Amino acid sequence: MLELLETPYVEIPKREHPEQYAFNPFIYDSNVPCAIIGTIVILSLSAFLVYQYVRYRSWFFWTALIGILMEVVGYICRLISATDTEPNGPFLIAFLMILLAPSFLAAACYMAFSRIVWFSCPTHALRFKTLWCFPRYITPTFVIFDLFSFVIQLAGASTISRAYDHDASPSRSIESAEKRVVAGRVILVLGLILQLSCYMAFAIIAMRYFFISLHWRHEDLGDFHMFRRLSYFINIAAGLITLRAIYRTLEIPQDKTTGLKYLQQHEWCFWCFDAVPVALVLLVMAVWHPGRYLPRSYTGWVLDKTRAVREKEALRPASPEEEAEVKNFTPKDFQPKESVTIQV
Repeated sequence: MLELLETPYVEIPKREHPEQYAFNPFIYDSNVPCAIIGTIVILSLSAFLVYQYVRYRSWFFWTALIGILMEVVGYICRLISATDTEPNGPFLIAFLMILLAPSFLAAACYMAFSRIVWFSCPTHALRFKTLWCFPRYITPTFVIFDLFSFVIQLAGASTISRAYDHDASPSRSIESAEKRVVAGRVILVLGLILQLSCYMAFAIIAMRYFFISLHWRHEDLGDFHMFRRLSYFINIAAGLITLRAIYRTLEIPQDKTTGLKYLQQHEWCFWCFDAVPVALVLLVMAVWHPGRYLPRSYTGWVLDKTRAVREKEALRPASPEEEAEVKNFTPKDFQPKESVTIQV
């Protein structure tokens, strides 16, 4: 008996037996330095995007602001939770905000893509057969599907959060709450699958438009100086958001014994497949911000499509030979010119 008492205590790693550590909301031992770096990066990119939003008067980009605000709140709460695991509030807020924020970033991409199409696409090609979507309903179509998937995710995530909050077990975690609340897990996975389908459909349409628009170079008012940079933003952002959605869909365990639990139980997966893609989306938005390239008539709350067609038809070249004359258009070229009165 004395020999047993004198045996040195060996600490068991947290990842193998998290139940031994009281009130740790994470399945893993959260890395505080990573949480600090992630919060600083998100805060810096978000502050710069807010500055660009105001400077370029990109009012149509308001959904991006909501997504940015949610990311900032989410990462601040995650940092608080990583440094102090006792309160439930910061952890649950971080879980919900970080999970749902990309829906608003995607909605901003949909709105920007709609304006790119109306700016760059020739009038004769503004039809479903060419674009694989109705040009007048690009934004409503994708935003409605995105909002629908957002509501479903919110319902599922809220159900899981309530189950976690009402659990007094020292080993409680989102993973264990998902297993207890099967309905919440199923609803959340359904919302993620719908969201992923929406992202992938949009990514295909946006990528296809980028390539088919190469045939209209002599009719392109920007000719790689304006709208094609926006195409880079749309396609890269759509790809990153889709990658992140795939990770989130695979992360949720399907039942008690299967599912890619490794993704949930190791923090590096979150930083590589969620935090980094979202940070890159914000970086791409900052580098190729729509307000820098679109005319002011395209950055308002609502796009006047009739005016958009009239403006570009007035400036569009009549033949490929006139291509050289329209290579260097800037947003200022689309501003209404002051009327000049000539006295005779």
